Amino acid sequence: MAPSRTQGLSRRAFLGSAAVAGAAVVAGLSGCSPTSGSSDGTDTTATGDSTTSMQTTDPSKAVWPVIEEIEAKAAGEGDVAFVATSIADGDIVQTYDVDVVVCGLGPAGDAAALSCAEAGLKTVAVEKRATGNYNSATIGGTTSKLHKHWGMTYDIDAWISDAMLDNAFQGNMELFRHWLDNNGEAVDWYVSHFDNQDLDSYPLTFAAGDFPDFRDEWDKTSVSRTWNTSLNLPYKSTELAGMLAGFIQAAGAEIRYECAACQLVTDADGTVTGVIVKSDAGYEKYNCAKGVVLATGGYEFNVQMLKERCRPRSIPGHWLTAASGNTGDGHQMGLAVGAAEDEFPQAVMLDPEQLMPFVRVNKLGKRFAPEYESYGHQALSIQAQPGTYDFYIVDGDIASKIDKIWTPSSSCYGPKNVWVSAATGSEALKANTLEELADLMDVPRDTFVATIKRWNEMAAAGKDSDFNFPGTMMMTLDTPPYYATKEYADGLGTAGGLIIDTNSQVLDKDHAPIGGLFAIGLTSGGMFYNTYPHNLNCLSHTRNCMSGYLVGKYLATL
Repeated sequence: MAPSRTQGLSRRAFLGSAAVAGAAVVAGLSGCSPTSGSSDGTDTTATGDSTTSMQTTDPSKAVWPVIEEIEAKAAGEGDVAFVATSIADGDIVQTYDVDVVVCGLGPAGDAAALSCAEAGLKTVAVEKRATGNYNSATIGGTTSKLHKHWGMTYDIDAWISDAMLDNAFQGNMELFRHWLDNNGEAVDWYVSHFDNQDLDSYPLTFAAGDFPDFRDEWDKTSVSRTWNTSLNLPYKSTELAGMLAGFIQAAGAEIRYECAACQLVTDADGTVTGVIVKSDAGYEKYNCAKGVVLATGGYEFNVQMLKERCRPRSIPGHWLTAASGNTGDGHQMGLAVGAAEDEFPQAVMLDPEQLMPFVRVNKLGKRFAPEYESYGHQALSIQAQPGTYDFYIVDGDIASKIDKIWTPSSSCYGPKNVWVSAATGSEALKANTLEELADLMDVPRDTFVATIKRWNEMAAAGKDSDFNFPGTMMMTLDTPPYYATKEYADGLGTAGGLIIDTNSQVLDKDHAPIGGLFAIGLTSGGMFYNTYPHNLNCLSHTRNCMSGYLVGKYLATL
């Protein structure tokens, strides 16, 4: 793992996520998810036809063509809670009548449980782990009182254009418009619960470093627009799960930890009427008068689902998530009752391991992309290289040269000395000549030396004629010793899910709503294709909050 990770200053590490090393190589593994059962039409589980709902359980159907062996890994091998075969009434040890059950207590589930409870609904939130999960202490948006406090306005036409270009017009623009129309109200509601109401305590992320007065709506030095929409919460991410649990319980909802949702209950018409959970006591059934909300996150810890749904070059060798409960339970429960999901391949949220725009070369010794680019785009470019890795290069004068690449979006995650240490530390290869460094990297010597020579020439001219890296940020590599660090992309989470409408109601393959069933956060889909658009900063965290808040308001009207 690269020094930037050992220093704890990856983008997500800075914001509080815990890194978990990947395990269980995806390529070549057989299935671990259960197959779908069949419906008996009674008040138990109605399981849909897997051939029409994109669900795949045959490993032979999940082989993606690749030109080389790729070390793609799951974040780990979690325990799948979803039960495919119908759970008989005789196996139910307890039955409850409530308005709504929220399945999962990450940021989306927390918001849903809180919103439902505040709307006066009899609400139960179930979480299969012993605690909820937060990966980042950030929130975002475009129209919240916090953004107005900082004097921010945004070119919405440009924002929506970036959103649709990033997902190759495969996403549902209506969902993006819905986000734009509602994020401010949702963020205001969310922030109103915290004891710290000093708006100055919630800085714009890009202004949280050495550029406190940065108010441009996007970072204009990046090749693509990187939007200045993210805000830092004045709390550690490790504190948020407990804080939100307190808000939820104070609002009157019940929380049950180590209680996994495992199967949906439907009536003869296919309407979801409840959910079966598994506790220490056994199977328990909740009859839900309003609906069931699936907020179980992604499927980073489900080896087979990753193999089926994601192309190998989208699955990283390293992951930055400790959410071991993310095994796709909500996805599978929805599919079992006929839900549609994002078509394959589904997107994965990716970051480069090193966040500074240092010069990068692949195993062939060549540059391959503009180094100052949105993290998601940069990570995809790394994954596209032979071996799905690269090397970032600095020289012995990096401590002074780093000023050339010190910008609002690069400075906000840590001080200069940490990034210098990350690039020159014990895990970096070190040599007194470029030829010797090439040998240590095991890249073609002549090609690598020629690449750096051309970079230096372009840096002196102030123009990157190859990839359009900002000329004013180009620093020469001409002061021994030279350093190279091997780098992979890091995975933050999966970003494909069940198809929904703007009320978060789950849709079937004909895009008709499935009564009583809702999906939010990363269990829901419809927005992301090929990649998660990091340049739309904090879109996901804000989407989690907003979808949970709005689903509670909607359920209260039913």
